[in-house]
Order: sequence, then C-alpha cells, then structure tokens
Amino acid sequence: MGQFIELEKKIEAKRFELNLASHSHDLLSEYVLKLSIELDELLNKYNKSA
Repeated sequence: MGQFIELEKKIEAKRFELNLASHSHDLLSEYVLKLSIELDELLNKYNKSA
C-alpha cells in the first residue's frame, strides 16, 4: 500500500512541475515535452500497479 502512496506523491509533484513549466516555457518546448513524458510514465506505472 505504501508504494501507491509514494507513486501518487511523485505523480502530483510531476504534475505541479509540468504546470509551472507550462507557464514559463512554450508547450512544445523540449523541457515541457520531457516532463509530460515523465508524467505519462508515472501514470502508466500507477495504472499497471492498480
């Protein structure tokens, strides 16, 4: 159960980071796309674990 909580925290942190980046970078910038991919990977990991 602890792994889900930890993964949820990582997802929320990455969402927050992506949201901040989207305000200061172009949405198609390499940085924003990298963060988006990282968030997708975390979400996929979460969905596979559920």
